[in-house]
Amino acid sequence: MGSSMTEKKIRLYTPIVIYVFVVIFFMGMYMRDLRSALMVLLVCAFYSLITAESARLIFVGSRKKHAGLTNTRRRLLYALRIGIPFLIIVPALQEAFTFAVGYFPMKNIKWNLLFWDYLFMVGLNVWGTLIVMGLYEGIYYIQNWKLLYAESERLKRINLNSQYQFLKDQVKPHFLFNSLNTLASLIGTDAERAEKFVMEMSAVYRYLLSKKETELASLRDELRFLHSYVLMLKTRFAESLQMQVNIDEKEYDYLLPPFVLQLLVENAVKHNVVSREKPLYVTITNDRNHNLIITNNIQRKRTPEPSEKTGLTNLITRYQLLKKEEQLCITDDGQVFRIVLPLIEKSVYEAVALPS
Repeated sequence: MGSSMTEKKIRLYTPIVIYVFVVIFFMGMYMRDLRSALMVLLVCAFYSLITAESARLIFVGSRKKHAGLTNTRRRLLYALRIGIPFLIIVPALQEAFTFAVGYFPMKNIKWNLLFWDYLFMVGLNVWGTLIVMGLYEGIYYIQNWKLLYAESERLKRINLNSQYQFLKDQVKPHFLFNSLNTLASLIGTDAERAEKFVMEMSAVYRYLLSKKETELASLRDELRFLHSYVLMLKTRFAESLQMQVNIDEKEYDYLLPPFVLQLLVENAVKHNVVSREKPLYVTITNDRNHNLIITNNIQRKRTPEPSEKTGLTNLITRYQLLKKEEQLCITDDGQVFRIVLPLIEKSVYEAVALPS
């Protein structure tokens, strides 16, 4: 609503400003009598209106083509490209109007003066278009900046809450006790595996603590963390848990909310049978559109573990704020649970994560 009202005001007032400027600094000198004064005022009104409207159309067209702060450079280049024909045609229409209302008498026309008058109109339109486009673009930029700032603040609050909840979940006694029980069983039977388990456990907790207040992490870091976490799980489940990761390295610098991959693997283990007779298969791949695809076979437990069911809900909410155009996609056909997780470009994140 605010954006629409502001643009309506710009549309109303800019022709008036251009009109007053042209009359005072350029056309006022041609007022010799009442008729010439009325003619000048009429011609200036037409000049101002068509200049302001053509500039507005250029802005509207470029905004539809390349919307958003991250596309500012593309939008301005597109406005320049579509604006050139306007700056040729509009002055010609203005000249035609002056002939139509009789401002220029048809007899004794000096074509060289007419040519220079046309160039003057081109210059006037360039000036007017730059002013109007600058106003529209400036207001548009400020409004988008405010919107992104508000979303950034909301995202920070949601992230901090979800990270805090996640950290509490991970340091619950049962997680620590399971890890210590596994470690205790290994110490007496396999000292080498016990040492490796301690290293992976320390890596998991170190990463948890380092990322507890981070909004986004690189896919590279998340995969390293997932590797340590899966090694801990495999110490417990052995070959009953099969994990396959096949991701192009070019995706490693993309971003995603921290702990997401661990959360999805944990959910798969929590809600499905994991046994030698029924192995759980989890795969993580990517597609050409910079999405991660996480799947696992479905073999639900007869007695589900208690769950607050907040993990996926928080994840969906965070993606709604981070990437409205590409939402998290979850499908369950009864045999395969599948999540399509959009990765986030650094440039997009930098546009959202404005400084507080």
